[in-house]
Amino acid sequence: MLQKDALFWIWLAETLGPKSRDFKQLISMYDNPYDLYHADEGEIENIPEITQRTKEALLERDLAKASRILDDCERREVGILTFGDEEYPNSLREIKEPPVLLYYRGTLPDFNRQLCIGMVGTRRMSAYGLQNAYRIAYELASVNALVISGMAAGIDGVCAAAALAAKGQTVAVLGCGVDVVYPTHHRALMERICQNGVLLSEYPPTTKPNYYHFPVRNRIISGISQGTVVVEASIRSGSLITAKDAVTQGRDVFALPANVDSDGAEGTNRLLRDGARLVLDTTDILTPYSYVYTETLRTEALSKAKQASKADLHYLDSLGVIELTTKRVLKNDGEQGAASSAAREASPAKKQTTKQPAKRPSKKKPQEEPLEQITINTTPDALISSLDPIQLAVLQAMPDDRAVTADSLGGLGYPYGDVIAALTVLEIMGLVQKLPGAFYTKA
Repeated sequence: MLQKDALFWIWLAETLGPKSRDFKQLISMYDNPYDLYHADEGEIENIPEITQRTKEALLERDLAKASRILDDCERREVGILTFGDEEYPNSLREIKEPPVLLYYRGTLPDFNRQLCIGMVGTRRMSAYGLQNAYRIAYELASVNALVISGMAAGIDGVCAAAALAAKGQTVAVLGCGVDVVYPTHHRALMERICQNGVLLSEYPPTTKPNYYHFPVRNRIISGISQGTVVVEASIRSGSLITAKDAVTQGRDVFALPANVDSDGAEGTNRLLRDGARLVLDTTDILTPYSYVYTETLRTEALSKAKQASKADLHYLDSLGVIELTTKRVLKNDGEQGAASSAAREASPAKKQTTKQPAKRPSKKKPQEEPLEQITINTTPDALISSLDPIQLAVLQAMPDDRAVTADSLGGLGYPYGDVIAALTVLEIMGLVQKLPGAFYTKA
């Protein structure tokens, strides 16, 4: 792409903002933003079916911000994929509010020939969710399907890592700049994706994450994908926003069933009740598309992939997706040992007055090998350290033993809107849970 072309695409993206409802009308009339930029005031005023706000914004023709962003991209080695580029996903062109452009780091896959499957889920995943997310993503990537995720903590991160483990490509759509590490414990995962996949964002480099970016970016995950799989989600999970976007875009929604008593069951089970496709096996996802993508899907590799698709916890730990705490203990060393010790102490020692018979030599029981007890923690200290001062203050002010309302946190001295915004971010990060009646509790 010529630098001049990129400059005007950036100008248009910044003028309209993310998720613009006017972009498709403008691009249907102007093939190139360069021509739109040079249109006179009368021509702009006569463009039908766009808002007055957009008309006024188009007449503000300052290229300074676009120039700074273009310089940032060149300096940080960030690519720009515009709506006018041949590599732009055709499936994304079809949605109501496609991004004007996407910034990227890594290698763009062939979006228009490969099957793209979105995989999303809760940040507070269970062992069931982790294992199934890893299994399905690994098997999809093994047959050359593209796994698309939001790279959030929890299920998203597991899916991206599993696709890489299968030596496949993965795509992560971010709610911040592609040069910003978020969540911070995903640094190693981000770098690995840049080597074997691509990071995408409609937000320019250096853009920090903000709570309202994530629902906006979800339409891109579902928009690129032919189908979206919700692995595990509560009724309040942001994953359901992605599922809703997929439905409105005319895409397939898949869901895994879960125990109705588990925390992550209600969202996915409701999706199934409302018509989502049931997933028990990866073939349930592949079958609807197998005839359309015969040239790129390698379904013959699936049986071998099934033998290697068990989640590797140490691999996930190495990429920062989970945090393992390992303690080495001895088998049978515990209550039995403590009880026998207590019994010995309670029994008075008897003085030996008679010669005891010689004891037969006994075979000593070999000492048991140490075992590993593993605890998974998906919210490491790095996640806490990424909070801004208001978010941290709100989290620290919340009691551990009861739910509170946003009003009750007014004593912190922050505006009510800032407290609500902080609670929303904390909920997205999986640190806070929202309850019925506008109550919040620590997760």
